[in-house]
Amino acid sequence: MPRYTIEVVVLPLPALLDPQGEAIQQALHRLGETSIYTVRAGRAFHLLIEAPSADAALSTAQTAAQKLLHNPIVETYHLKLLTPHPSS
Repeated sequence: MPRYTIEVVVLPLPALLDPQGEAIQQALHRLGETSIYTVRAGRAFHLLIEAPSADAALSTAQTAAQKLLHNPIVETYHLKLLTPHPSS
């Protein structure tokens, strides 16, 4: 069965303050990177999923994100298929 790498990126909801992102943005400005207007800090997970199709792998990743990887009260997430892997 094929394997797929799915990236799950979890970020604070846009309406919430992001102190870590703000601190990073300010540090970047001090380093001369003044064109960077906003930074949102979050987490990224790479899931290697064995599934019959990319859609099935994405569905599994979505379930994992909804049940465990993010807190829907303060965070949002998005999924991205990175690459299929040959079966081992």
